Amino acid sequence: MRLLVVEDDRKVAGFLEQGFLEEGYDVVIARDGVDGFSRARAGGFDLILMDFMLPVRSGVEVVTALRAEGVQTPVLMLTALDDPRDVHTALQAGANAFMTKPFRFADLLDRISALLSERRLTA
Repeated sequence: MRLLVVEDDRKVAGFLEQGFLEEGYDVVIARDGVDGFSRARAGGFDLILMDFMLPVRSGVEVVTALRAEGVQTPVLMLTALDDPRDVHTALQAGANAFMTKPFRFADLLDRISALLSERRLTA
């Protein structure tokens, strides 16, 4: 499985990359919304983990643009924000799920597994 992680915090990105590699995932890291959009648009990913607040272009802007172009790759939005309005905004933009930081890595893996299973069932 190939994951795109769009995360500007190097420490968080490194933690996610290391954990996913240990779980056998192929991981690509993008550090801002422009790079994330470009990589996601090119395709080839089974799932995208998108930070809500990114430099240059926000995660919400990126997901909105991807959906407008017909990209249907599942998106799991990650954020330090926990306001219900932010959850609503992310889901309205086209994110498939939302997780608040900090989170347990095992919970993140469970959420990813559920999203990937859901995708296989609808494909």
